[in-house]
Amino acid sequence: MKERFIQFYFALSLRTHLILLAILLAIPTIILILHSGISQREEAIHKGQGEARRLVNTISMEQYNLTGDVEQLLVALAQIPDIREHRTKSANAMLGKILRDSPHFGNIVVAEPDGTIWASGLTTTLTLSLKEKRSFQNALKTKKFSSGEYTVGSISGKPTFGFAYPLLNEQGEVELVMAAIVNFDFYNSLLSQNDLAKDISFSFIDRNGVIVHRNSFVERYVGKKIEDGAFQRMKSGPSKDTHTETDNSGIDQIVSYRAMRLPGEQYPYLYIRATMPTKRALEKALRAELINIAILSPLLLIAIATAIPIADHCFIRRINKLRDAALRLASGDLQVRASDSVRGGELGELALAFDTMAHQLAEREHILSQSQRELHNLNESLAKRVDAETEKRLTHERLLARHARLAAIGEMIGAIAHQWRQPLATLGATIQGIRMAWETNCIDDTFMETAELDAQAQIYHMSDTIEGFRNFFRPEKMVEQIDIRKVVADVVPLVISQFSDSGVALEVTDNTDETIFKISGYQNELKQSILNLVSNSLDSILERRLTSGKTDAAGRVTISLGNTEDTAVIQVQDNGCGIPAEFSEKVFEPYFTSKSSNKGTGIGLYMSRLIVEESMGGRLSYTSGTEGTIFKIELVRNSSEGENNG
Repeated sequence: MKERFIQFYFALSLRTHLILLAILLAIPTIILILHSGISQREEAIHKGQGEARRLVNTISMEQYNLTGDVEQLLVALAQIPDIREHRTKSANAMLGKILRDSPHFGNIVVAEPDGTIWASGLTTTLTLSLKEKRSFQNALKTKKFSSGEYTVGSISGKPTFGFAYPLLNEQGEVELVMAAIVNFDFYNSLLSQNDLAKDISFSFIDRNGVIVHRNSFVERYVGKKIEDGAFQRMKSGPSKDTHTETDNSGIDQIVSYRAMRLPGEQYPYLYIRATMPTKRALEKALRAELINIAILSPLLLIAIATAIPIADHCFIRRINKLRDAALRLASGDLQVRASDSVRGGELGELALAFDTMAHQLAEREHILSQSQRELHNLNESLAKRVDAETEKRLTHERLLARHARLAAIGEMIGAIAHQWRQPLATLGATIQGIRMAWETNCIDDTFMETAELDAQAQIYHMSDTIEGFRNFFRPEKMVEQIDIRKVVADVVPLVISQFSDSGVALEVTDNTDETIFKISGYQNELKQSILNLVSNSLDSILERRLTSGKTDAAGRVTISLGNTEDTAVIQVQDNGCGIPAEFSEKVFEPYFTSKSSNKGTGIGLYMSRLIVEESMGGRLSYTSGTEGTIFKIELVRNSSEGENNG
């Protein structure tokens, strides 16, 4: 496909090439305009987000102040004698005056502990109760200033949102409850007062997702729940955020919200949410982009129209003469002279070079043929050397892998010895018990059955140990789905006895946030890598005890599981002697070890890195200091794992 395109391109006429060149020269300008348009769009979105965020912050601050004012007012009113002494007439007059002076209050009422309202800022002849109101119930329960939820006022008949404050007597019991209903209409004036974008809509949403107030389309939205997805994003997200999203009708919009909380309450009592259609924010940027395109188009057409006559006069005629000279040269006329008809400029220089070419053509062909033969011989020699070096490297890697497996087998034999030591001791004790029972004539059916069960349990344990180690060294040739947690769980029993005998703690910490935690790879090879790292950490702790002379120093190795969005992370951390800085470049080299002369083969870390990075496409790294060493394995998680988790 590429060769066909090149052939097609070079088959075009020079006139077409010049037209394409004019277009090509215009491409940077087009790209610049497009880039400018993208930048203007991003800036418009950023500006729109800033406008929405500023509105939410302004309203949040006003709401915060208003909530404080409500609490202070209710606390102050609860101390007035007319209210404490249940003087209904004077209390109604006082509350009514407060409503007239404070338009941001919808109503203020006083209720008995059973919820019966006996004083109200709004005049009413009905006997009403706050018993079912959430703010009232919370005030009785917590005996603190409490928030409510969306409801329709029993007196005003309007959408309301209230707060309640309990007045306590000397015994700490609720004597009466003060409640205030907030009028959110005054927030609408903030748009003009703060010079905010007029096309931003803001809403007050209660803890249940019900819209309490909205500055536009009130009848359409107030009292109804917002989209469940939008509410869940606010509920489970941070306390404040600004982002873009697509609503259920497919309209892109800028969203900014903030959660309001009362001290002592577990959940936000109100969400302040501002939205603006993304299309509105981008209108000015789109208009500027269209203007730039309108200016560029005529300039591009003029450039193309001018290129055609210039191409004919300055290039095409002179090139035709060079073509005729080349045809004569191809037919064997070595005496042809192109410089006689084409003079001046780069084409004139080309004609002189053409004349020189005719004299040197035969010599060049000879030199070229000789060079090709030498290059061919060199390529054959290089291919043989590359094959030999590749085979040597593969042989070396196979040898290292065999040495690593033999070293691991040696370590496993030691682990088996540790694993078998306790059951063998138990079997010995059982045999001695049988001998003693025989000598004392205490053997009966129950004794023999118990001894037999104990002996069989120890034998089964030893058999399971051998089976586990046998499976560990079974070769794998096929990629399979690996459960990271199970791999770590299989490695721990292989070394736990060695750790216990050495007085070193081995811990496993699962910091993942996924139910299913899998990767693709070779399970036993990954086990071998983790086992190498864990054994290396144990040796490091023992080395530190040896060099410091503190044989009883506490030792700890921690295997941590973690993850990112597309990576599985396994960390092995110890508080051993660490790796000196001068060895940092040699840690993963074959046959290099910083351990004592009777320990370590120098291939464990090399093979671990070979397995992780080449066999499984991951990354093995480490950090080390005076407090110990951390080895980290990073592996790519399955592309389908997210679907499994869903």
